Amino acid sequence: MKTLYGIFFLLLSVVTLHAQSLDRSIRPSSDPAKEINIKDARVFQLSNGLKVFLVEDKTTPIVYYSLQLDVKPQLQGDKTGLYDLFGEVFGKRTATRTKEQLNQDIDLIGARANAHRNGGSISFLKKYGNHALDIFTDMILHPVFAQEEFDLAMTQYQTLLSSLGDDAGQINERVSAVLTYGKNYPAGEAITQATLKNVQLPDMQAYYNTCFAPNVSRLVIIGDVTLKEAKANAQKYFGSWKKKTVPVTQYEIPSAPEGTRVAYVVKPGAVQSSIDISYPIEYQLGAPDYDAARLMDQIFGGSGTGRLFLNLREQHSYTYGIYSDLSPDEHIGRFKLTSGGGAASVKAAATDSAIYEIFNEMEHIRLEPVSEKELKSAKTYRAGGFSRSLEKPSTIANFAINIDKYHLPKDYYKNYLKRLEALTAEEVQAAAQKYIRPENAWIVVTGDRAEADKLLPFAGDQTVHYYDYDANSTEAPVTQEAGISVQQLIANYVEAMGGEAVVRQIQDYQVSAEMTVMGQQADFTQCFKAPNLSATTLALDGTVIQRIAFDGSVVRISGLSGSQEMTAGAEFESVKNESSLIPERNYLANGYTLTVNGIEPVNGKEAYVLSISKEGMSTSLRYFDIASGLPVKSETMVETPAGGQKTVTEYADYRQVNGVCFPYTTKQTAGGMAITAKVTSIEINRGIDTSVFQ
Repeated sequence: MKTLYGIFFLLLSVVTLHAQSLDRSIRPSSDPAKEINIKDARVFQLSNGLKVFLVEDKTTPIVYYSLQLDVKPQLQGDKTGLYDLFGEVFGKRTATRTKEQLNQDIDLIGARANAHRNGGSISFLKKYGNHALDIFTDMILHPVFAQEEFDLAMTQYQTLLSSLGDDAGQINERVSAVLTYGKNYPAGEAITQATLKNVQLPDMQAYYNTCFAPNVSRLVIIGDVTLKEAKANAQKYFGSWKKKTVPVTQYEIPSAPEGTRVAYVVKPGAVQSSIDISYPIEYQLGAPDYDAARLMDQIFGGSGTGRLFLNLREQHSYTYGIYSDLSPDEHIGRFKLTSGGGAASVKAAATDSAIYEIFNEMEHIRLEPVSEKELKSAKTYRAGGFSRSLEKPSTIANFAINIDKYHLPKDYYKNYLKRLEALTAEEVQAAAQKYIRPENAWIVVTGDRAEADKLLPFAGDQTVHYYDYDANSTEAPVTQEAGISVQQLIANYVEAMGGEAVVRQIQDYQVSAEMTVMGQQADFTQCFKAPNLSATTLALDGTVIQRIAFDGSVVRISGLSGSQEMTAGAEFESVKNESSLIPERNYLANGYTLTVNGIEPVNGKEAYVLSISKEGMSTSLRYFDIASGLPVKSETMVETPAGGQKTVTEYADYRQVNGVCFPYTTKQTAGGMAITAKVTSIEINRGIDTSVFQ
């Protein structure tokens, strides 16, 4: 009984299509760099060790305070997730203010305040300075860690982890980080359900008590504040903060693999492969070739005009977006790939070809100088981005902290544009030869098992290493033979629903469900009338967002995006085939090829995998629980303005209504957004008029 849910994705695509109508992965071109003037920070220190940086700016009425800790806490180990949960709970309430009171006080003066595991910040009009700083120091110095916030944060992270398997990009980023850094380095620790369960509320207070101290913190003040005022405010609001000995952890610095390594995470049925080329590299802010390396990365894959993008998207159409990211760090830097919003994804069939082209580009930028045109364009892009970043107080705050932390010259950022303009193609090539290291890289791919063996030629050790979603080494999966025909699988499904006789008695039904879409309550209604009429409606706050109706020959779509009629095409075919009590029978009757591909696990239980395909149409997969015979998951590709988008739908909480099983909970993930629908009522044989389907 999947008619409701087979068409579900068509309605929700309204939301995801709208969210993706703007391509945020294509970065805007920059204006020519403007002449800049960055003021030097005036530095002083309180007796408790708090180092204060004042950047006086009389041109703005807004004052900005930023507190940043410089700590090296112990590894989280079997409590990985502690630091993430701390960031969600810290600063939500204080010893003198409830959560509501804190939010009201902040709103009352129009301030913006936040707290996180490495400090916090607040911005406010100068006339509200005393009130704002009282709020800020209350958040930072007198936090209360409440069970309510902790439980909410825990639930949110557990939910995110439970949906991890739906997003190949997230899986790939997770595994790539662990392999790049190793599990004995902070950036290589991966949160799991098991480690998350080990974190308790007292751990929040313990972390705060251990790591928050003035002698390991820097306070940056930006705005129309004199040195005298800054000293007075710092002493008044932070002077009583007691210094303490904060432990410093010595981390095991990761190293790159000796030879290219291929890591593969199997995501059964994936129509796209998520790819990363990643390795640790010694790269630190202030290094002599820091600017040249950043410019090289810009040319290689820093934007939509980068070589990676032009090759893999514009020339070969393997992917919608792919970029590179060479990032510095105090201990060890990293090179990796990204799509601009997650791991880079390519068409599954082009997995090996895409990696081949990536490696070609890596060799190209190492062996040949960049062109003058590329050099000039990249300089303009980076200069424009740098100039625009100066509009943010947080940028100026970071500049002040970086100069102190990395012992940079006082004029380091003032002279950035001069250094940038002076860079040559030879310096860029030298940086590429130093930092582009395909021979010492992890190739990390999450995708269908069928693509794995094609990557053997890239492996320096002639081995494809397999990992699970938590980056644990595992054996190469072996697909189990299903040993069941398509006809028998469908027969089992019908029997599980209630039996052929009961199913045939259904003349019509109406299903009503509730869900939350983009923070708003949504109502979903689906009507069906035998043999093949259907009508589905999605409404937000009583307003119909979209309605899809099929009268047996014409699909009519109406709503906020306008109206249209269809009698052919992929969307018409989908609605027509799903308008049935047993959609699989429709697909067979309409010339589709149905194949039982094997047995794969779904949420810890074995399921038959049914593939539905037809030339010119996207292949979809349906998973039927072996024990119950009922469908538990489906995967479908939907074409959007942003390219192919995979929609994953899970069915649960089956209940009988008039002897027929319906799923009462449906979770759908598409475009990085997960929506859960809860059925509120099901009415069978209520005598629905055919006019409903017009």
